[in-house]
Amino acid sequence: MTQSQPEISPYDTGARCEPKLWQPHKEAVAAAMRSGNADDIGNVDFTDDADRTVVTVHISRSDGMYTVHLMPACGDDQIRVELHAEKGRITIEADTGRQA
Repeated sequence: MTQSQPEISPYDTGARCEPKLWQPHKEAVAAAMRSGNADDIGNVDFTDDADRTVVTVHISRSDGMYTVHLMPACGDDQIRVELHAEKGRITIEADTGRQA
């Protein structure tokens, strides 16, 4: 009988950053909400394979629109945003501020 190899995920290979919630459980979320500090609600850190935060993300809603907030913890020249939409893909490069 051969021992099966564990499946390697994109997180294991470094191809994707791993999500880390700011509040690890429901009680921590409730405590953050009671504190009244909205900045601590709904944030997700994405970490690299060395467990360093690459970017913090949250989504807000106002005026019927959703806004994705990205707060890079790495250099601005290391961030590119791709929006995968029904009509195609939009890429925004931080160093140019242009849509590609």
